[in-house]
Amino acid sequence: MKNCLMIMSVRDEEIIKHAISKLKIPKVWFKGFTEYELNTHIPSFIEETNYDNYFIVSDDVIISPENFSYLEEALHKYEIVTGWGCFRHNNHLATIHSQGKQWIHCQGGRLPLMEKYNKFLKTYEMDALPDEFEVSFTGWFFTGIRRHIWLEHPYHTIAANDIQGTSQYLASTDAQWSNRITNQNKYKQMCIKKANITHVSYISTPGENSWWKYDFNKKEIIKELD
Repeated sequence: MKNCLMIMSVRDEEIIKHAISKLKIPKVWFKGFTEYELNTHIPSFIEETNYDNYFIVSDDVIISPENFSYLEEALHKYEIVTGWGCFRHNNHLATIHSQGKQWIHCQGGRLPLMEKYNKFLKTYEMDALPDEFEVSFTGWFFTGIRRHIWLEHPYHTIAANDIQGTSQYLASTDAQWSNRITNQNKYKQMCIKKANITHVSYISTPGENSWWKYDFNKKEIIKELD
């Protein structure tokens, strides 16, 4: 199968670029764009190309080539696959949230998918889960999706426009996308347990400077395709 990796990149961290460079897959970098600005660029790229599957990720997560291969292999079996990681890298909770009988990826208590947000699994509790299990939220943790599903359910933010001063949760493309998939109940979003990912992000204290330096000034689409 022909796969492509789409990277939403607003940082310029060598550790991320080095890790992604090790993945032997065609890539496209959307550099300097807000999630809202990508409402047109990502769907257009998918429409204009013809890969079987498109992975999507932000530039604050790291996966090893071996763990990434588990996701590519799983796409022969499933139409939507995703990895998982820690909620934040200075936190002991996994990005798996239990709600009823469904396991749900979650990155924050205010996401619209969540009715309750205090049931994150601890990382060691992941051992009790099967090797492959259905989720209701992928979090864009190297999420791989069939082209026809992308065309049926395009990338889109929750709010249509980037309104100055609004919460990032009005963007939340991962939550918005997975919510559509979950509500339609047509496709399964499958988490591959062996595809463990390092989330290079941390929970900061009030007034603390962010580790990341964001750059929305230079916008560029860099294609590293076949």
